[in-house]
Amino acid sequence: MNELEQGNTGGGYMGKKLNLLVRKMPSESKEGVYKQDVSPQRCPPTFLGIGSMRCGSTWLYEVLKCHPDIQLTNPKEIGFFFSTPQTMLQHDLDWYEKHFEPPNGDKPKPVRGEIAPEYTRLKAWQVNRIANLLPDLRIILTVRHPIDRVWSQALVDLGYLRGRDIRKISSLDFVREIERAHNQQFSDYYHAIKVWSKAFGQDSLHIGLFDQLRNDPQTFINGILGHIGAATPWALPEKFVMTKVHPTNRLVRHNREIPEAVQWYIADRWLKSTERLNELLDGRVSNWVDEMRTIRGRTRLSWRILLELNRTVLSVPERLAYETYHAALDVRLRWRWRQLKKAYRSNDSACVAY
Repeated sequence: MNELEQGNTGGGYMGKKLNLLVRKMPSESKEGVYKQDVSPQRCPPTFLGIGSMRCGSTWLYEVLKCHPDIQLTNPKEIGFFFSTPQTMLQHDLDWYEKHFEPPNGDKPKPVRGEIAPEYTRLKAWQVNRIANLLPDLRIILTVRHPIDRVWSQALVDLGYLRGRDIRKISSLDFVREIERAHNQQFSDYYHAIKVWSKAFGQDSLHIGLFDQLRNDPQTFINGILGHIGAATPWALPEKFVMTKVHPTNRLVRHNREIPEAVQWYIADRWLKSTERLNELLDGRVSNWVDEMRTIRGRTRLSWRILLELNRTVLSVPERLAYETYHAALDVRLRWRWRQLKKAYRSNDSACVAY
């Protein structure tokens, strides 16, 4: 139930990306927000799966595609509201909504959605604008033990996306990867829950546990179907009961046990956030907290030095480049959102199943 999610923002080419950002202002897209000659019928999504990365989103996508009530985007991660190649900066809302229209003139499906783990990383102002545009969206978030999630992403980013032999990667290289800004955002479940629930309301957000996906996938999927309004009961196809989509070891071709120093680093980095998450979820992840406290208690002086060196020195250049890039990107996104706000009008003939 591990899967490949790509969200790599390396500091090595940040300068080139920043130049591209500046050159593209102020004319972003050859398309308008909506084309003038299109049908007034709208077909927006009814739910978003917002991640997190390495938390089974590809498995969930493949499962939901099989349900007769659900229309999903193809491909999986359009990331319209994020800074992907198919973002709102290059396309309009007509383009986005076409991904939810029924094929061949069939009746539209009542449940339509996109699953994009990058949405975990959206800032509060971006989520608020999505809520203003599509206030009735249902939101799905799956969370996984922070140590398992962070380690899985580090293996994929270094071993698969960059083609390195994970057996030869040092603990220092792993913790430097873990400290990168985009990796940190995928692990901050507490922050993501607060941002999305504040924008859409607590009842709009469904929080599933990766542990349940792995151990009881039928119950896991039933909870999601009920939340997004798809018909239940619905039997999970047998092929998904035991199947993993994009398992980490298959992607990186080798097994690599997490080094003790790296495990301690993750536990130290995310214990407080996980404690807050546990309070928010009424103790549902108390076993995570207990395990992370135990691991954090095995501290060594050399690990403390590594932690401080990485956070205060080694990770600073990449973090500054990341913040500079996204500050410029925010300018473009805010400008595009103003266009959307002016052009978007609610329509009584929204896409519905008859």
